[in-house]
Amino acid sequence: MDTSFLSPGPITWAQVVALAAFLFALGKGADWVIGKLRAGTKDAVSPLTIDMAAVKIQIAAQTEALHNFKVEVARTYVTGDVITRLERRIDDLVSSVRDEMKETRQTMLKAITGRSPS
Repeated sequence: MDTSFLSPGPITWAQVVALAAFLFALGKGADWVIGKLRAGTKDAVSPLTIDMAAVKIQIAAQTEALHNFKVEVARTYVTGDVITRLERRIDDLVSSVRDEMKETRQTMLKAITGRSPS
């Protein structure tokens, strides 16, 4: 059996370059696999992020509608007492909705990350 290829000898530059290319490709391959594994998690969270952005847009639109409603009430009712009571009720309603949204957000974050937000 010929074992001359196992004998130690000088390493050529071509072998050094080939080894470097192999190690670089191996690192890139590992990075690609890790990226693919992490991408699944991002896809699972992505719809929640989109939903949260949609809710923020809806809240902004409702805030504008609330302002327009307050202006309309101010034009319709003359007494400041009525306006004050209506604004208090509306503000209570808005704060109630915000509290519910905060609880929903905390529940979603806890479900996604497995820990309570700080």
